[in-house]
Amino acid sequence: MSSAFSMATASKASANARMSDAFKNEAGAFDLPSILVGVVVVGILTAGVLASIFGVIPFAQDKGAQQDLGAVVTAQGVYLAASTEQYGEEVNTYAGNLGELAAPGVDLIGDKIAADGDIKMAGGVGNFVAVTESGSGKFFQVSGLDNTPKEIEAESLDAAFEAAKTAAGITEEVADTEEP
Repeated sequence: MSSAFSMATASKASANARMSDAFKNEAGAFDLPSILVGVVVVGILTAGVLASIFGVIPFAQDKGAQQDLGAVVTAQGVYLAASTEQYGEEVNTYAGNLGELAAPGVDLIGDKIAADGDIKMAGGVGNFVAVTESGSGKFFQVSGLDNTPKEIEAESLDAAFEAAKTAAGITEEVADTEEP
């Protein structure tokens, strides 16, 4: 049994010697400059990821607001294509078969697209203006003459809406439609 005990003691002493040699060996040692370089590299990578995240979020919010205005333009186009309102009362060809999308003079906006009130709309068929606020705080507008969303400089959604109406020459807001 003493031989087994002496072998265990010898292997323990050998392991301690190898461990102390590892800390004394320059090739295997971790030194402070290496650790600091690693921390700096990880910090730079983390900062890059965070910067890209905080750059992408406002961009996505702006694109979402522009997409909402695209829905307004599409709704206006669908209403205009499916109705005979722009031709006057005389033209009723197939009007009975088309069905009514909305009451005469009222667009598809209102309760259907801007249910949460984040899109303001004014005007009529073909001559309209719509304004919305992005989650990033920017304001965008479209109109019947220019259906590409454009950024507006304003302090509030109401101020942006009034500026867009004035620029388009629109004086009245579209009446809200009531669901039947």
